[in-house]
Amino acid sequence: MPIAPFVSAFRRRLANLPGPTVGTGEASSGQPVMAELLVAGVWVDITSYCMVRDDSGQISISYGITGGEGSQTERAQAGLQLRNTDGRFSPRNPTGAYYGLIGRNTPLRISVPDGSGGKSYRLWGEVSEWAPGWDSTGTDVWTDVTVTGILQRLAQAPAPDRSVIYTAITDPVASSVVAYWPCEDADGSASLASALTSGSPMTFTGSPTLASYSGFLASDPLPVLTSGYVSGGVARYDDPSATQVRFLCFIPAAGLSDGKVICSIDQVDYSAGAPQFWEVYYSTTDANNSLVLRTHASDGSFLGVLLPHTLDVRGRLLYVSVELPETGTGTTRALRLKDVTTSQTYSVTDSATLPTLTRVTRVQFGPASRSVVGPIGTQYLPGVAIGHVTVENAITPIDALGVRLNPVGEVAGRRIQRLCGEEAIPVDWVGDLDDTVALGAQGRQNVLALVQEATLADGGLLYENRAVLGLGYRTRASLHGQDPALVLDYPSFNLAQVPVPVEDDRYVQNKVTVTVNGVTGSYEAATGPLSTALPPAGMGVYGSDVTLNLSTNSTTTLQDQAAWRVRLGTVDEARFPQISVNLAHPSITPDMRRAILALRLGDRVQVTNPPAWLPPDTIDQLVLGMAETITHFEHRLTFTCAPAAPYNQVGYLDSSTARVDTDDSVLLTAVGTGDTSLDVAPVRDPSMLWTTDTAEVPWDVRVGGEVMRVTAVSSKVVDAFGRTSSSSWGSADTGQAWTTSGGTVTDYAVAAGVGTHTMASVDVSRRCFVSLGYADCDLYASVTTSAAATGAPIYAGLTCRYVDIDNLFLARLAFSTANVVTVAIVRRIAGAESVLASTALTYTYTPGAYFRIRFQAQGARLRAKAWPVADLVETPEWQVTVTDSALSSATSIGTRSILEVGNTNVSPVVSFDDLAVVNPQQFTVTRSLNGVVKAHSAGEDVRLANPTYFAL
Repeated sequence: MPIAPFVSAFRRRLANLPGPTVGTGEASSGQPVMAELLVAGVWVDITSYCMVRDDSGQISISYGITGGEGSQTERAQAGLQLRNTDGRFSPRNPTGAYYGLIGRNTPLRISVPDGSGGKSYRLWGEVSEWAPGWDSTGTDVWTDVTVTGILQRLAQAPAPDRSVIYTAITDPVASSVVAYWPCEDADGSASLASALTSGSPMTFTGSPTLASYSGFLASDPLPVLTSGYVSGGVARYDDPSATQVRFLCFIPAAGLSDGKVICSIDQVDYSAGAPQFWEVYYSTTDANNSLVLRTHASDGSFLGVLLPHTLDVRGRLLYVSVELPETGTGTTRALRLKDVTTSQTYSVTDSATLPTLTRVTRVQFGPASRSVVGPIGTQYLPGVAIGHVTVENAITPIDALGVRLNPVGEVAGRRIQRLCGEEAIPVDWVGDLDDTVALGAQGRQNVLALVQEATLADGGLLYENRAVLGLGYRTRASLHGQDPALVLDYPSFNLAQVPVPVEDDRYVQNKVTVTVNGVTGSYEAATGPLSTALPPAGMGVYGSDVTLNLSTNSTTTLQDQAAWRVRLGTVDEARFPQISVNLAHPSITPDMRRAILALRLGDRVQVTNPPAWLPPDTIDQLVLGMAETITHFEHRLTFTCAPAAPYNQVGYLDSSTARVDTDDSVLLTAVGTGDTSLDVAPVRDPSMLWTTDTAEVPWDVRVGGEVMRVTAVSSKVVDAFGRTSSSSWGSADTGQAWTTSGGTVTDYAVAAGVGTHTMASVDVSRRCFVSLGYADCDLYASVTTSAAATGAPIYAGLTCRYVDIDNLFLARLAFSTANVVTVAIVRRIAGAESVLASTALTYTYTPGAYFRIRFQAQGARLRAKAWPVADLVETPEWQVTVTDSALSSATSIGTRSILEVGNTNVSPVVSFDDLAVVNPQQFTVTRSLNGVVKAHSAGEDVRLANPTYFAL
């Protein structure tokens, strides 16, 4: 007998039950999901219509970045079916209960209990689609509902019609504004239109060049008054107790001729001798290339005194404010100049005994002066740009427009907050909005494009607020060094599916070029497994170009931005694109459930104790997006993730916990599973050594996948000669036994903190050496002699690749009879000695004064330098450098001294102190911090397990 009809009938009986049905093991641990629809301004619970028809027992939700790390935040979306047998969810059904009350973009929200007595909203959006459906019998009727977050609507919003400053002045227009001319009219316009419906346009005299000056980045191009001036009449309004005129003004660096009128302000003339107009003019006599305010009667006679400014206005972007408030029987005059670029305001004020103010009738820019006293300027303003002229009947703060006067330098977080506020979009944030990057100008784009531009520049995360129909921003800095918000344990069955690691090149970017205002800067990872080096050394070039809107295009800024993006694109670990949990599973405790429901985009999630076939480290990821499925029996959440490593290890140079990795260090010899000592050396640059400061240990290194804890770092050979020994040098502080050769045994001794060679015979070398076992090395020692050389030089120095008396390399100091010190690199092969390179130092030698000598051998390159120990600081340059491959075997290092033939000193003593072989280095380690125990071959890479990367 077929069972399908019975199953269908059983399901149909669920039609009168709310979903999800209540019972053990159901969605959200037996707690019902709630769906609410905003109907006529009231949230209506429609849960009983959800998840109750045939085969529709789920609500699906997606949120954040679900297409993969590195992309933009996507619109949140939910899909669900509503039982619609009575037609209430058919927006155009006149008999439906919600007819005329629902339609496109009706708000709908979905929540589950948060475990603390409240609601955890899983999506707060708008219904973007109602799609009715029914079966052939008409007994099963439903509506497919698609709900989307606010990003859906914002993405389709138009770009603004007006410039930033135009919008700032008009949205809304302050009640005090009685006239406003933006002056952004296109070339060819017959006048400059008023932005007020009650206003009249400005007219031209001459031919000003419209839409030709673009220096004010918050404005569209403005007119230049080189060959014309403009005049605007002000509509009638009641006589005020204050008059304020403001405008943008650019005066070229060349300045203007004396007396040129920038702005003339006319008011109603009620009585002879009363103020009838004011002039703001450019002066080279009354002010030093600045502006002056003066007051005139209708006949042009001068009333009162001049109000000169002191600011040199040439070449500046200015916001000029003329303020005339009544004060008792007089008027306070103020001329304020706000530097748009620096935001600094410069003010001059005075008081004048003048009759009552009347209403302004006209403002003009660039007319000939009407004053009867000098200076008297002619019409037109060569190279001067004017715009955004307002006349007000009240005094407002000069900073009233805020950052909208010049958004350049506004930080990304504050711009996002401001843009949302201007559009009445609720916004919240995670992190310090002020700790975000400074942006460039605000372009003519819709609000979402501008918000995304700010997000891209800062590197944070845009998200949709699930507790209200709005947006949120998580700053990049808030992602740094955060504690895990959720820890899941693999063996405890906290996961709903196996987290599958992915090793691919999908998000690799190892060379990034950043462009800001047409200037580019690049950064590439040239070394390492994900570098631009060709395989197998790297991956080859994976390039990426990004254009950012930043306040500066300095080289440092561009490279920092590019380097940060390369860091994100070269994380050398597997990706775990998805981590999934089921809230209905018994392993999810109430605390874990609350933590899961509270997760935000950018939160850190860890999975501990992964199975043995995966890398042993804790899986450490950031949540970039979420997909949720709610049914009668489970509430499954799947997180889209990206590695947390780039953010966990961010630091600063002055941080006590900062750890900067060396470049390409390797094991010099193989180590077994039980060895706790490692010989380590840098491959690329022999000077890039690990610190030996005992205050810096411990730190963790990764070798062949095994994490080890370094508890001490020492030079391979160290000898401070703090012992006493005769006829030998005994053993170095690090345990190696010194071998002596040449002269007699009594020529060698250790006493008073030094090792000595007594030179009892001429042309006989004295040598002390210890076995190193490596051909490449970097060694230091301090050297001096007991007497100045007589007759011929005294030689002393360091040897490396020492095979025997006749085969060695030598970094030699020659102490001459003139007390000149020469440093040289010498080769002895089969007893034949040759000086490969030498240079005389600029120091005068005094017997008993120590010189520090350094000898470095790396492959065929040999380098040496020397400097007085009294200088305390090592000389930065290598004084002699040669290339020689005659000796390349791993042998010994040591000291050597000799008296040249002709030397007449009587048994002079050469003393050596503070000898150290700094490369290679020796690590003392604790093994297997991450559970890996294995042997390692020579040449295995050694690097910090958790290096610090510097913050953007």
